[in-house]
Amino acid sequence: MGILKKIEAHFEEYLSVFLLSLMTILIFLQIIFRFVLNLSLDWTEEIARYTFVWLVYMSASLAVKSNSHIRVEAVEKLLPKTPSKWFGFLAELVWLLFTLTMVKQGYIVAMKNWVMGQTSPAVHFPMGVIYSIIPIGFTLISLRIIQRMVKRFRRNEETEEQILM
Repeated sequence: MGILKKIEAHFEEYLSVFLLSLMTILIFLQIIFRFVLNLSLDWTEEIARYTFVWLVYMSASLAVKSNSHIRVEAVEKLLPKTPSKWFGFLAELVWLLFTLTMVKQGYIVAMKNWVMGQTSPAVHFPMGVIYSIIPIGFTLISLRIIQRMVKRFRRNEETEEQILM
Protein backbone atom coordinates (compact mmCIF):
# COMPACT_ATOMS: atom_id res chain seq x y z
CA MET A 1 0.00 0.00 0.00
CA GLY A 2 1.45 3.35 -1.03
CA ILE A 3 2.08 6.00 1.59
CA LEU A 4 -0.64 8.31 0.21
CA LYS A 5 -3.21 5.50 0.17
CA LYS A 6 -2.25 4.57 3.72
CA ILE A 7 -2.63 8.18 4.87
CA GLU A 8 -5.98 8.48 3.08
CA ALA A 9 -7.19 5.21 4.57
CA HIS A 10 -6.07 5.89 8.15
CA PHE A 11 -5.63 9.66 8.54
CA GLU A 12 -8.53 10.13 10.96
CA GLU A 13 -7.54 7.06 13.00
CA TYR A 14 -3.94 8.21 13.45
CA LEU A 15 -4.90 11.78 14.28
CA SER A 16 -7.67 10.68 16.67
CA VAL A 17 -5.31 8.33 18.52
CA PHE A 18 -2.73 11.10 18.80
CA LEU A 19 -5.27 13.67 20.03
CA LEU A 20 -6.83 11.27 22.54
CA SER A 21 -3.39 10.32 23.85
CA LEU A 22 -2.35 13.97 24.15
CA MET A 23 -5.56 14.86 25.95
CA THR A 24 -5.14 11.95 28.37
CA ILE A 25 -1.54 12.92 29.15
CA LEU A 26 -2.50 16.56 29.71
CA ILE A 27 -5.34 15.67 32.06
CA PHE A 28 -3.11 13.19 33.91
CA LEU A 29 -0.49 15.92 34.34
CA GLN A 30 -3.12 18.30 35.69
CA ILE A 31 -4.27 15.69 38.24
CA ILE A 32 -0.71 14.91 39.36
CA PHE A 33 0.24 18.56 39.71
CA ARG A 34 -2.98 19.54 41.46
CA PHE A 35 -3.36 16.68 43.96
CA VAL A 36 0.22 15.50 44.50
CA LEU A 37 2.27 18.68 44.14
CA ASN A 38 -0.47 21.18 45.15
CA LEU A 39 0.25 23.24 42.04
CA SER A 40 -2.17 24.12 39.29
CA LEU A 41 -1.19 24.07 35.65
CA ASP A 42 -3.66 26.33 33.90
CA TRP A 43 -2.32 25.60 30.43
CA THR A 44 -3.02 21.83 30.56
CA GLU A 45 -6.76 22.32 30.98
CA GLU A 46 -6.93 24.78 28.11
CA ILE A 47 -4.91 22.66 25.69
CA ALA A 48 -6.86 19.53 26.71
CA ARG A 49 -10.13 21.35 25.96
CA TYR A 50 -8.97 22.43 22.51
CA THR A 51 -7.57 18.95 21.86
CA PHE A 52 -10.97 17.51 22.74
CA VAL A 53 -12.72 19.83 20.27
CA TRP A 54 -10.32 18.78 17.51
CA LEU A 55 -10.83 15.13 18.48
CA VAL A 56 -14.60 15.48 18.09
CA TYR A 57 -14.30 16.75 14.51
CA MET A 58 -11.75 14.10 13.54
CA SER A 59 -13.92 11.39 15.08
CA ALA A 60 -16.96 12.68 13.19
CA SER A 61 -15.06 12.28 9.93
CA LEU A 62 -13.95 8.81 11.02
CA ALA A 63 -17.56 7.90 11.77
CA VAL A 64 -18.60 8.92 8.25
CA LYS A 65 -15.82 6.82 6.79
CA SER A 66 -16.82 3.75 8.81
CA ASN A 67 -20.57 4.33 8.33
CA SER A 68 -21.08 4.71 12.09
CA HIS A 69 -23.21 7.87 12.23
CA ILE A 70 -26.66 7.39 13.65
CA ARG A 71 -29.31 7.82 11.00
CA VAL A 72 -32.78 6.59 10.15
CA GLU A 73 -32.60 3.82 7.58
CA ALA A 74 -36.16 2.53 7.84
CA VAL A 75 -37.39 4.25 4.67
CA GLU A 76 -34.32 3.15 2.74
CA LYS A 77 -34.75 -0.48 3.89
CA LEU A 78 -38.48 -0.57 3.09
CA LEU A 79 -38.15 0.74 -0.45
CA PRO A 80 -37.31 -1.49 -3.43
CA LYS A 81 -33.65 -1.57 -4.50
CA THR A 82 -33.60 1.20 -7.14
CA PRO A 83 -35.68 3.78 -5.22
CA SER A 84 -33.71 2.90 -2.09
CA LYS A 85 -30.45 3.66 -3.90
CA TRP A 86 -31.75 7.05 -5.00
CA PHE A 87 -33.26 7.86 -1.60
CA GLY A 88 -29.90 7.08 0.06
CA PHE A 89 -28.15 9.23 -2.53
CA LEU A 90 -30.57 12.11 -1.85
CA ALA A 91 -30.01 11.82 1.92
CA GLU A 92 -26.23 11.91 1.42
CA LEU A 93 -26.57 14.85 -0.97
CA VAL A 94 -28.50 16.85 1.65
CA TRP A 95 -25.86 15.91 4.23
CA LEU A 96 -23.11 17.00 1.83
CA LEU A 97 -24.80 20.36 1.23
CA PHE A 98 -25.00 20.89 4.99
CA THR A 99 -21.31 20.06 5.49
CA LEU A 100 -20.26 22.34 2.63
CA THR A 101 -22.29 25.15 4.21
CA MET A 102 -20.48 24.49 7.49
CA VAL A 103 -17.11 24.60 5.68
CA LYS A 104 -17.97 28.05 4.32
CA GLN A 105 -19.37 29.42 7.59
CA GLY A 106 -16.56 27.84 9.63
CA TYR A 107 -14.00 29.46 7.37
CA ILE A 108 -15.65 32.85 7.91
CA VAL A 109 -15.59 32.39 11.71
CA ALA A 110 -11.97 31.17 11.72
CA MET A 111 -10.83 34.07 9.54
CA LYS A 112 -12.63 36.62 11.73
CA ASN A 113 -10.85 35.24 14.79
CA TRP A 114 -7.55 35.17 12.92
CA VAL A 115 -7.88 38.78 11.70
CA MET A 116 -9.00 40.09 15.10
CA GLY A 117 -5.91 38.52 16.64
CA GLN A 118 -7.84 36.92 19.49
CA THR A 119 -5.72 34.56 21.60
CA SER A 120 -6.52 31.94 24.21
CA PRO A 121 -6.34 33.10 27.84
CA ALA A 122 -3.68 30.78 29.29
CA VAL A 123 -1.28 29.92 26.47
CA HIS A 124 -2.00 32.89 24.17
CA PHE A 125 -2.55 30.59 21.22
CA PRO A 126 -4.26 32.21 18.19
CA MET A 127 -7.98 31.40 18.31
CA GLY A 128 -8.07 31.41 14.52
CA VAL A 129 -6.06 28.17 14.65
CA ILE A 130 -8.47 26.68 17.19
CA TYR A 131 -11.52 27.65 15.13
CA SER A 132 -9.93 26.36 11.93
CA ILE A 133 -11.01 22.86 12.91
CA ILE A 134 -14.54 23.74 11.81
CA PRO A 135 -13.72 24.12 8.10
CA ILE A 136 -11.02 21.43 8.25
CA GLY A 137 -13.28 18.92 10.00
CA PHE A 138 -16.25 19.56 7.76
CA THR A 139 -14.03 19.40 4.66
CA LEU A 140 -12.88 15.93 5.74
CA ILE A 141 -16.49 14.94 6.45
CA SER A 142 -17.50 16.24 2.99
CA LEU A 143 -14.75 14.21 1.32
CA ARG A 144 -15.83 11.07 3.18
CA ILE A 145 -19.47 11.64 2.17
CA ILE A 146 -18.42 12.00 -1.48
CA GLN A 147 -16.47 8.74 -1.14
CA ARG A 148 -19.59 7.05 0.26
CA MET A 149 -21.70 8.35 -2.62
CA VAL A 150 -19.22 7.05 -5.20
CA LYS A 151 -18.98 3.72 -3.38
CA ARG A 152 -22.77 3.43 -3.30
CA PHE A 153 -23.01 3.69 -7.09
CA ARG A 154 -19.98 1.49 -7.79
CA ARG A 155 -21.43 -1.21 -5.54
CA ASN A 156 -24.79 -1.01 -7.30
CA GLU A 157 -23.17 -1.08 -10.77
CA GLU A 158 -21.10 -4.14 -9.82
CA THR A 159 -24.20 -5.89 -8.48
CA GLU A 160 -26.15 -5.11 -11.67
CA GLU A 161 -23.24 -6.40 -13.83
CA GLN A 162 -23.16 -9.66 -11.85
CA ILE A 163 -26.90 -10.11 -12.31
CA LEU A 164 -26.60 -9.62 -16.09
CA MET A 165 -23.85 -12.24 -16.43
